[in-house]
Amino acid sequence: MFKIVTPRTEQELARYYDFRYRMLREPWHAPRGSERDAYDGNACHRMIVDSDDDPVAIGRLYLTPDNDGQIRYMAVSPDFRNRGLGALILMALESLARQEGAKRLVCSAREEAVSFYAQHDFIRQGDLSDERGPIRHQQMVKPLDPLSDVVRHPEWCTELQQRWQEQIPISDKMGVQISQFTGYHFEVCANLNANLNPRHTMFAGSIFSLATLAGWGMVWLLMKERQLSADIVLADSHIRYRRPVAERPRASVSLDNLSGELDRLENGRRARVTLEVEFFSGDDKAGVFTGTYVLLPSDDGATAQPAPQLALLR
Repeated sequence: MFKIVTPRTEQELARYYDFRYRMLREPWHAPRGSERDAYDGNACHRMIVDSDDDPVAIGRLYLTPDNDGQIRYMAVSPDFRNRGLGALILMALESLARQEGAKRLVCSAREEAVSFYAQHDFIRQGDLSDERGPIRHQQMVKPLDPLSDVVRHPEWCTELQQRWQEQIPISDKMGVQISQFTGYHFEVCANLNANLNPRHTMFAGSIFSLATLAGWGMVWLLMKERQLSADIVLADSHIRYRRPVAERPRASVSLDNLSGELDRLENGRRARVTLEVEFFSGDDKAGVFTGTYVLLPSDDGATAQPAPQLALLR
């Protein structure tokens, strides 16, 4: 089981920097302390941990005065490579950069990592350099289109929206619409007037359905990012209502509140993903839905996943 976190506590930061040192500095016999720099305090850090809370992948984003999103200190444990964890960290950092209005991403990639960044639309700038110690580096840049800030892969969101409308009629009756997908954050909204109870607030069942669809959609989109295919079934759930939903219903989920094992699908095995979906009444948080989704490998290897199952898996 893997979970992406933002290291904040003293213990989390200690593990984060220790992992950074062991992966990026110790192999070259650099001293302790060389894994840090003066920009760490004003940077955004992300870390993927396993079921024991041990780091297995890390990365950092620093926003420069020129409004560039600088990617540094990307590392994945050798025991966990080729599972898409580096791509997940990079996607999270890119989404943060977009939210902050960065014009482009920049990085100085180690020679062996150039192909990884190229796969994620980074462009080489100049020639390989020997300026940074024994490892050759390549300057790479990825322009960020401001028009894609709201929706990443709009064609996927359109496909998902159509799938819901055609195969889950209740979603269309509820007025469920995708309002945001950045790769890191996914949000859906609904028509309040189509879901009103006698007290003129949203039906609890409608809130549950909205949150379930938000979680299912996030899992579906993450599989699309990694070119994986599976049937997605809600296996367990819990919802906590804090206040009535009386205006602008919406449900939101991000990678910060997701844990799972998508890599098992690559080996044709059943996987499990758990995430938290927050739902809102206007700008006020109205509660939290926690859902566990089981991912069942498709027998025929088809790329399209079936419609979400709103009932629990028995």
